Amino acid sequence: MACLVRQAAALTAAALTAASPWAAASADEAAPAPGGAQQAAVAPLIVHYNERPPHHYTERGMAQGPAIARVTGALAAARIPYRLRSTPAKQQLIILQKNAAPACMLAWVDLPGRDGKGKLSEKIYDERRLWCTRATPDETMQRLNAALLK
Repeated sequence: MACLVRQAAALTAAALTAASPWAAASADEAAPAPGGAQQAAVAPLIVHYNERPPHHYTERGMAQGPAIARVTGALAAARIPYRLRSTPAKQQLIILQKNAAPACMLAWVDLPGRDGKGKLSEKIYDERRLWCTRATPDETMQRLNAALLK
């Protein structure tokens, strides 16, 4: 019985991953680079989210919710490889402060002073946006914002 449950979970995860070629199948696997195998591998953009049901949460090991769907849809439309990672809000602030690599934090409000610490996307839901590290390329932000506005 447990074997059947694991097989069903694996098939469900495979089906969800197959639906978007830009999403990584697991935390250790990078999403494909735009343009196929001819190009050098592009490091996926890490999108950190905290648990805030019903907007974004983890269920059975998979990120869920309308905010997740909107972000992943925009990233796929913009052909930006990505990985989703559940990360507490305080840890997200540390990641932004370190600015060591391109990364985005889901569901932050545009408050005075935040634009100097990172790059804010178009709205995802309500007044909440992606707040990305300064290390996130401007071109990535432009493509993502264009996809969010569609």
